[in-house]
Amino acid sequence: MPPLHEQWLLDHWRLIAIAALFFVGVIARRTGLAGPAHGRWLLSFVFFVGLPVLIFGALTGASLEREHALLPVIAVCTTLIGWAAAMFVARRFHLPKKGEGAMSLCAMSINVAMIYPFASLSLSAAAFSQLVMFDMGHAVMAWTFTTVLACKYGGHTDDIPVLLRRALAAPPLWVLLVALALNAGGAPISHDLLHGILVAGQLMVLLVPLAMGLLVSAAGMRRPEVATSVVLRSVLGGLVGFTLGRLLGLEGTAAGVAALGASAPVGFTAVVLSAREGLDLELAASAAAISVFLGCLWIPFAVTFV
Repeated sequence: MPPLHEQWLLDHWRLIAIAALFFVGVIARRTGLAGPAHGRWLLSFVFFVGLPVLIFGALTGASLEREHALLPVIAVCTTLIGWAAAMFVARRFHLPKKGEGAMSLCAMSINVAMIYPFASLSLSAAAFSQLVMFDMGHAVMAWTFTTVLACKYGGHTDDIPVLLRRALAAPPLWVLLVALALNAGGAPISHDLLHGILVAGQLMVLLVPLAMGLLVSAAGMRRPEVATSVVLRSVLGGLVGFTLGRLLGLEGTAAGVAALGASAPVGFTAVVLSAREGLDLELAASAAAISVFLGCLWIPFAVTFV
């Protein structure tokens, strides 16, 4: 039997590797070897290539259960409750409309991609497919309702048709629909092929912590609105996900996935839409940065409990 420290390394090498990738990104940014532009490129690659591959491998061969239909509903409800809470709190802070918009986007944008690298290596295929379905519920909201809301807060309602067409053409959404159709139709796809696709997707999403390290910034983090936005997103979101999961009768892994997904850090959708629509970008970017940093600390341990 290996010594205790060696056994710990064997049991947690995945988490160590992910944390190392994050700090490689931080060091690369501080030394000038790479910067936020590279981080955004990596996230775009994961979104357009890695995530579709991962979704196809995870869902095409999974056994679809009742939980797969309920988890997207929980994601939608979490988004709407986050928006309502953010509007209430923003008005207590007497924030201007653009500040209220940024805080609302932070509460509504769920960064499940931050969980993927840990979950894809630690959860079973069935549990991971549940997390993907939760994310797709949020993603549909982000590509529709949240996008429209951002345009309204920014006073750019003319942007709505263009943004919706772009969002609804997103590869992950169409791959999700294809994967569900193949699954429901019982398509004779080799399990070995699906496993290979899943592994390829898992490897590509390991670029996410590297990108996060390149994007983390300390600007604006002393503002009380920033900390409040982080609490609304992860603490309130987690409580909503857990409560809705119990009310809908979810148990075991599915209940854990509901709480874990709903408590994910602030998504970079909040930053992108805030920048595009002229909202309070400092608030959104700072909340996303500190939320992501904290996520690197708590997500690995939360995944082990799920």
